Amino acid sequence: MARSETAGVIGDLAGVTEGAGRSRPGPLTKALRFARRRKLGAIGVVLMTLIILVAIFSPWLQRYDDNLQFVGQNQSFDASDAGGKSILEQLQAGKSENDVSEVVTERFQSPGNKHWLGTDAFGRDIYARIIVGTRLAVLIGVFASLIAVVAGTILGVVSGYFGGVVDLSLQRVIDGLQAFPALVLLLLIVQVFDEPPLWVTIAALGFLGWAINTRIIRSAVLAIRQQPYIEAARSFGATDLRVMLQHVLPNVIAPIIVVFSIGIGAYILAEASLSFLGLGPADKTTWGKMVQAGRNGLDLHPWESLFAGAAITLTVLGFNLAGDAIRDEFDPRLRGR
Repeated sequence: MARSETAGVIGDLAGVTEGAGRSRPGPLTKALRFARRRKLGAIGVVLMTLIILVAIFSPWLQRYDDNLQFVGQNQSFDASDAGGKSILEQLQAGKSENDVSEVVTERFQSPGNKHWLGTDAFGRDIYARIIVGTRLAVLIGVFASLIAVVAGTILGVVSGYFGGVVDLSLQRVIDGLQAFPALVLLLLIVQVFDEPPLWVTIAALGFLGWAINTRIIRSAVLAIRQQPYIEAARSFGATDLRVMLQHVLPNVIAPIIVVFSIGIGAYILAEASLSFLGLGPADKTTWGKMVQAGRNGLDLHPWESLFAGAAITLTVLGFNLAGDAIRDEFDPRLRGR
């Protein structure tokens, strides 16, 4: 009996030693496991990474300036009638194309070696405009989602932790805000400016998103605030601010990351809708403006609307798939599915 017990103890020690000697899986191994478990999530992560890289390196990828018009000299033009004005100023002054110094020579070009995705009605390279629009879309999506998440986290933690009158007041304000249709409220905000700058669009989108984020963070805080470690921290004399920062906030990081990643795609789509309606950032190349500009010639020259719409679709799809996969990884109830 003693000999068998000794052998069992030795076997247990050998198992512990063997387990301790095993190396932890590296980043590549973890990435491969994630790709096998969540194939759609892996596709989303690849799309999201590719879009972010294009946005970062867009100055080196765009080939041409996004507003560059490919023009040539008008042989029948009388130079004395130009007055030193540009082609756009001459056209705005009421002159026809036959009466201006330069004419657009490469409008409505099909995809080819010189223009990979063709050109638009003004002779501008569609590929260059798509690349520049990628940078603006990622910028708007990330910062609008950041504003919404920061505001929603602060209010959600405060509302869920204190409860009572504080929670009731904040939730009624959120109910009143969500009673308005989101698109209508967004249009009211941006129409305060004749030509809304970029920061107004970002702030307006972030303002609309904080309400739903507050609800999500609040629900997570409500499940945490009655935990024993919260009561223990209070019994040791910790202030409410310290409990919220050191004990509550670290335990709601998972839903914060999820709403941030999923929100990026939603804000990119919302900005594209605004730009399509002519209320996007002024003097900026956006995908929504490109879809709107190309829809008039969709039957004969579909390239601008087609490629801009595809960029919107792939970007929103990538961020949504990646956000869903991140949510499933953080939620133990969904991790095994």
